[in-house]
Amino acid sequence: MNDLESQIAMELIFHSGNAKSTAMQAIVKAESDNIVEGKELIKQARKELNAAHSIQTKLMTDEMNGNTIEKTILLIHAQDHFMAATLTIDLGERMIKLHGKISSR
Repeated sequence: MNDLESQIAMELIFHSGNAKSTAMQAIVKAESDNIVEGKELIKQARKELNAAHSIQTKLMTDEMNGNTIEKTILLIHAQDHFMAATLTIDLGERMIKLHGKISSR
């Protein structure tokens, strides 16, 4: 893996990690009955995830166009972060919705 590929993988980890952390903060806000802030944090998490998704899409497009992408532990780690962030946001949205229903009773 060359320096540029390593940098791209690190950017994917950075944005994915931010997305996951922000989604976790959103869940904590919802658990404290602060649904509005929780929803806003989920929006921020989605923005970070979109940035990560753009990186991932470019990597896949490059590979489909014949540019070999070396599969390294760093790239696999970056993909794990992306997947974890996606799941955390999806579940976070559902948990916020559920907390909103419970707190409105």
